[in-house]
Amino acid sequence: MISLMEFLSLAVAALLGWFGIRLWIPEAGGASRWAPLLQVALGIALGIGVTSCLYFLLLIAGAARLLIVLGVDLLALLAAGAAWWFRRKSTGAAHDSSPAFTWNWALAIAAAAMAAMFVTAFVNFSEFNPQGGWDAFAIWNLRAQFLLHRETWRYAVTALPTGTHMEYPLLLSSAIARGWLYGGAAATAVPIAIALLLSLSLAALVTSTLSIVRGAAAGLLAGLILLANQIVFSAAPDQYADLPLAFFGLCAIAILTLDRSPRYLALGGLFAAFAAWTKNEGMLLLIAVALALLATAWRTAGTRAAIRQTGFFLFGAVPVLCLVLCFKLFLAPPDPLVGGMGAGLLRKIGDPARWVHIVAGFGKGLPAVALLLLALAAGLLRPRPAAQRTPVLFLPLLAFAIILAGDFAVFLLTPDDVEWLLSTALDRLYLQLWPLLVFATFLLLRRPEDFAIASAPAPSRSKERSPKRSRNQVN
Repeated sequence: MISLMEFLSLAVAALLGWFGIRLWIPEAGGASRWAPLLQVALGIALGIGVTSCLYFLLLIAGAARLLIVLGVDLLALLAAGAAWWFRRKSTGAAHDSSPAFTWNWALAIAAAAMAAMFVTAFVNFSEFNPQGGWDAFAIWNLRAQFLLHRETWRYAVTALPTGTHMEYPLLLSSAIARGWLYGGAAATAVPIAIALLLSLSLAALVTSTLSIVRGAAAGLLAGLILLANQIVFSAAPDQYADLPLAFFGLCAIAILTLDRSPRYLALGGLFAAFAAWTKNEGMLLLIAVALALLATAWRTAGTRAAIRQTGFFLFGAVPVLCLVLCFKLFLAPPDPLVGGMGAGLLRKIGDPARWVHIVAGFGKGLPAVALLLLALAAGLLRPRPAAQRTPVLFLPLLAFAIILAGDFAVFLLTPDDVEWLLSTALDRLYLQLWPLLVFATFLLLRRPEDFAIASAPAPSRSKERSPKRSRNQVN
């Protein structure tokens, strides 16, 4: 059971993030009834990311005492809350402009039932194994215990013990240590609560964003299929960093899907940088999103606009990216994976049997049932008409392809045994990519509402004009 102070640590982070979202992009989601859920999901991501960075900076400065950390958190919360109070404005009554799908109620029930099954399974697993999976207590929670004390934090970035990946970034471990500092001891409730909070926020993000840009039916169906993956069910209570990585990465993608104005671009860059501060693979995600943004913006608006948009994106990433780079250059031990890739480079690249073996290994580990559900939805809804498929909509799919290619290159060039890596890392890789694949797929499919419109009688002509859309809106 989580204590009051441990709950306070998460509540302060979430509320601080919500105020930040409401201040930076108050119009996020517009007047849609799904906008509050979107803002809550983004606020949780922003709050967890910011408070993790603040805690780590206070820790290395020797100021990570409870009174100081609590004081900094509450001061930031009061400042953000006061700013929001004086700048708040009404967005009007919540509504959805798209026609309602007849079976939305059934999709809502199915999505709620799937979410309930997920929470039940999560709670049951956590009661049986509160320490989480191997990587949780051997890497993330172990390092969090070192980060809990000013005298021991350097043990979280030493080269020993081997196999515990002390070169990994520290967003998740810092967030857990901060919760433990609030609670006064290292208890299993904090990492369990963070894992559950981020898992549900990921589902809320997918559902709300797609409901806003593609209609409620598409959002509910996407949320249902997202959770209908055995890898998600098993990995979430494992308390690994892969699900937070996927969450922060999808926050960046969702922000860029909603709008391409400078504020949205900078916030997307910040979320991508949080992914880089979560795990090594997050740097690949940041690069992939930046390249996808550059390519789609160039195809849509030309070279100058592409450079400008990518510049705003990277500008938003700079503060946290500087923290990541300083950590890698001055604190973390060398990464054995990167250091060993150069050995036998040409031999690995030129070995066709190695290519075939990796491709076959990727195929064996696929979540077949979840992919079948996604393929079934794609077959029933069918792709959007060519006139509606603008290059901007392909950003998530292009980012997915770049990340997958980068991951394949890691398997190809790794100094580790390929068979061992395939057997231990594929589930985590698919967990990182699954939310992005679901989001990208539903962004490019027709809406269920479109079929209802096609079968409905033609409406009489009306003098009413359609509502204006922002020139930066990409959906």
